[in-house]
Amino acid sequence: MTSKLRQVGHLTILLDDDGLATAARLAGRALYLTHDRGPLRTQLQGATLTERPVVCDLFAHVSTDAIIKANPDCYYYDDRLGDLLLRSLGNGGYVEASEIRQGGFGLILAGEGWGEGSSREVAARALLIAGIGAVFAPSIAPIHRQNLINNGMLPITDPALAWRMADGETLAFDELLEGFDATSRRILRRGGLFPFMQARSEGKEPDEAIATPARAMTLAEKIMARRMKTRFGAVRPGDTGFLEVDAAFSHDYTTAPAAAAAEAALGRPVRVQRPATVHSFPDHLTLASRLPGIDAEALAGIADLRMSQRALAERTGMHWHATPQGTPTGICHTVIREQVALPGQVIVGTDSHTCSAGALNCLAYGVGNSEIAAVWEWNVLGVRVPRTVRVQLEGRLPAACTAKDVMLHLAGIGKASGIFTGRVIEFGGSGLETLMFDEQAVLANMAVECNALTAVCEPTLAMIDHLAVRRQIAPEDAWALCLRPDPEAEYERVMTVDLGAIQTLVARPGHPGNGVPLEQVLGTPLDLAYGGSCTAGDLGSIAMYAEVFSGRRVRIPTYVQYGSQLVQQQARQAGYHDVLVAAGVTVIDEPGCGACISAGPGGPRAGQVAISATNRNMPGRMGDGDVYLANPRVLAASAVAGCIAEP
Repeated sequence: MTSKLRQVGHLTILLDDDGLATAARLAGRALYLTHDRGPLRTQLQGATLTERPVVCDLFAHVSTDAIIKANPDCYYYDDRLGDLLLRSLGNGGYVEASEIRQGGFGLILAGEGWGEGSSREVAARALLIAGIGAVFAPSIAPIHRQNLINNGMLPITDPALAWRMADGETLAFDELLEGFDATSRRILRRGGLFPFMQARSEGKEPDEAIATPARAMTLAEKIMARRMKTRFGAVRPGDTGFLEVDAAFSHDYTTAPAAAAAEAALGRPVRVQRPATVHSFPDHLTLASRLPGIDAEALAGIADLRMSQRALAERTGMHWHATPQGTPTGICHTVIREQVALPGQVIVGTDSHTCSAGALNCLAYGVGNSEIAAVWEWNVLGVRVPRTVRVQLEGRLPAACTAKDVMLHLAGIGKASGIFTGRVIEFGGSGLETLMFDEQAVLANMAVECNALTAVCEPTLAMIDHLAVRRQIAPEDAWALCLRPDPEAEYERVMTVDLGAIQTLVARPGHPGNGVPLEQVLGTPLDLAYGGSCTAGDLGSIAMYAEVFSGRRVRIPTYVQYGSQLVQQQARQAGYHDVLVAAGVTVIDEPGCGACISAGPGGPRAGQVAISATNRNMPGRMGDGDVYLANPRVLAASAVAGCIAEP
């Protein structure tokens, strides 16, 4: 019987003579995240529940913004994270600072949709530092699930296994990892991504070529087959291996923590194997220092993140997307579309909205800090080929609707059914051709709000024009780069969406999937409005704001933030900027992220209600108030009316 042990928080892992995990048992307590505040507070105060809650009694759709607040908790990447866990659960009031850490919990049990939203790995790190070694939920968002695995933590979706672990039973790893892909099993047995990748580099974890015979493939499968080791040039869902990356990026929330984690695990400064393909953006925190009431400790955290990021870029030679003064050239996703991504490529970034680049007929998705550091070092990712859901767009949108309404519609379906979870959404059909490129980018960008891994679009004339104008690529050369799915490709499901039947939707506070027809919320009083972010800071969205604002004045504080310096220049040239200013809009001078992640002006304080054209409205995401999501025209009309209004 083995006596070797590994501690993952308050979870004990039993090891064999080679140091590989064989079994696990809970060494701490189990915490049931009940909707009912009473039982939850009982557990946090040290008592054990006399009756086990059922799954439907547990908090569902706990986002990474609820696990760890974007502002100011994500300014840290040290031991302090363990004291900041779940302070935004249920809009606050359920969990106080340090309670989970001090309670000795090793297992958290929650409802479906755990870890939705941002890809930030600090959510997994905060759990681990607080002592959590395993998380149960009936469904776990794919990027967060991978972050748990990369930190050596166990994601559990089988309630029977979770109950047994909660009861103190020792569970065999073979049982705990049933249904996991081969690479994830290998990573967890090694204790996390860095130990695994180090063992791989030493020849202890050899790669095997995928043996799938030639077959018809989807867009995502075709791209992956080109970048993975295969015998016959084909892959199918469930195949595992290592995916070569064409371009990778990180931003100021994630770069320094990724480097610190890698250096702690590897015992040396992190290296960047292909700096010409690696990009670094100081975009997320460019306005955070202007937040009212921000304290000296938070300011120091921001300064540390940004200075460390710049120092790493200078040392390694990765692209630094800022002026010499540190002003960002734009939001990473916008700039990636403008300058980097090309059809057929594989692109990864430390942000869930990396999927935005999928509008360029490439496979782009978000990863955690550990994975981006692994890409720096080895230029590969361990992956499992995902299933694909085909969304066939037909018809043409009504004049009052935009791509935002399409995605709020799909987010509602995803929230209710889970059919997109962990999947690739493949957009195609004649309806896709009717959308301008910026609107196609909205489709790709908000795939993660459906809990999909990513989205990829078939090539369109609008996309080819974008490449010709923005990248000076001749149309014939751009078409030559493009891929299309095979006619006989196998999809998990095919969904046809009649664009002509799409309604103008507004997502009620709490989740992008809470969309209702505009008529149901007309007249809702508002305190402020915010337009911007990687979803609604493009030139197409700016044109929509200006269309409604022309000749009118806003009645509530209204903010618009450009997605990039290029968008800002184009808006000035087109006259949109002057229209916004004349309407009384506060146009934020530095393109980048801001209120969307509660790191700039425009987010609601406690008790306030905002309308936003961004992509998320989970509790704590944009601040402590309530946020309605709407398309750019509805946002502008509502800013003029002072309440939710029709364009």
